[in-house]
Amino acid sequence: MATSFALVILDGLPEEIGRIIPLREGAQVFGRTEGADIRLRSDTVSRRHARITVEEGRVTIEDVASTSGTFVNEELVRAREILPGARIRIGRIDFELVRAEDAEARSLAATGRGHEDGSTSAND
Repeated sequence: MATSFALVILDGLPEEIGRIIPLREGAQVFGRTEGADIRLRSDTVSRRHARITVEEGRVTIEDVASTSGTFVNEELVRAREILPGARIRIGRIDFELVRAEDAEARSLAATGRGHEDGSTSAND
């Protein structure tokens, strides 16, 4: 089954801004430990910080007893459904949830090599 959603890193890890993290069906744990499905190398991220689940076209996020909390659109959450365009913060790392087909354009915009609308120059 094709990936339908992705996260794009917007801030918090300078060397990883614009990184696209495809989200597969099922649950994925984000954390800094080697055992995490998605490893985030930051001291501000708990070993097992948050779980993102993609199921039947829906995406949910759940904090898994992290130290610094999990935020969606600047609001501290324990568990919530999230929609494309949502801003997620895990530790000090900021992400945006996007549809998979929009991930490349959003990544380019995050790194300053493109625009929010997907174009790569002012003349597009």
